[in-house]
Amino acid sequence: MAFMQATAPIGSQPGKLLSADNIIPERHIVVATLRNAAPLLGLSATVITTLDAMLSCLAPKRNHHTVFASNATLTFRRNGISDRTLRRHAATLQELGLLVRRDSPNGKRFTKHSKQEGKALRFGFDLTPLFDRLYEIADMAATAIKQRQHITYLRTKIRTAANIIIQQDANVELGYDTLRTLRRKLSIADCEQLFEQLSTTVKAEGQADETEDQTTELAASDGQFVRHHHKSNKEAIDRKPTDGSAKITNDVGERSITVPELLAACPEAAGFSHRNIETIQDVIDHAQTLAPMIGISQQNYEMAQAHLGALKTAATVWAILQFHEKITSVGAYFRSITTGTRSAEYSVERLIRRLSATKSYAG
Repeated sequence: MAFMQATAPIGSQPGKLLSADNIIPERHIVVATLRNAAPLLGLSATVITTLDAMLSCLAPKRNHHTVFASNATLTFRRNGISDRTLRRHAATLQELGLLVRRDSPNGKRFTKHSKQEGKALRFGFDLTPLFDRLYEIADMAATAIKQRQHITYLRTKIRTAANIIIQQDANVELGYDTLRTLRRKLSIADCEQLFEQLSTTVKAEGQADETEDQTTELAASDGQFVRHHHKSNKEAIDRKPTDGSAKITNDVGERSITVPELLAACPEAAGFSHRNIETIQDVIDHAQTLAPMIGISQQNYEMAQAHLGALKTAATVWAILQFHEKITSVGAYFRSITTGTRSAEYSVERLIRRLSATKSYAG
């Protein structure tokens, strides 16, 4: 997550070493982000595995992102793929702007330092473009996850509508054809078109559209345990205020926190945004991008949302990013304070105010 130019094509910039201590994500987090973003990036699973092998060759403490490993080493870490396949994968990564191949005159991969100039020549696979685009890739990963979830929802609606058609003998052939079509990989547009076709057929046959009814109506009998339960104090996050006066609500009688206060208390998280954070929805959207990059899984994030609400969960991610280098395992810590053993006494308002007080004392 060090989204800055860490090394020049020749030589290195002065400053901190690139490591997990200064916001460089662990390898498995980078790979997981790439896998989630793969549909939008155009990456195949085999190419990502090759890139994972390259990342495994980078030293934990380094001031560059260049892989010096030989083809023999990389093919061994890729369980014996051929040199031809390795070169093809490297070319694919270079075409996608995730890698730059810097060849030496003799074709070897090495580094040569100059004490007089304080610079170095590095020849190998330079993964600097990958780390420079990591935030962009994480944003793509969040988008791909939302698209996948929406496709799953649409496929469920289509399958339900097809079963209704088959059961009511409205158009049995169309129902079975639709179920066969669902075996294929479909886009959102394909799913919407397929569902519209089913809806039109049902209406033409004079049948009620029971698909929508099943998503909105539940049994009213008190003896049936199928009624949907939700919190009565549901947070209203659908409306987007035009200014930063929106507040993070709380249930413990504490003063609410405004979006400007969150920005001031968590500048690290705010600094990773490509656009201005002005509304509550901006805070939530940005947190969903940051979460997988610091080791918070989608499952843990969704569990936290169900327990705390979307806004408090997002504010928690912002706050954790501010001091995550002090946490041994971000994922375990996040789970503990949101849904685990420490969730009962956890207050995101107190955490953010503690960060604000720390910054004021440091200033």
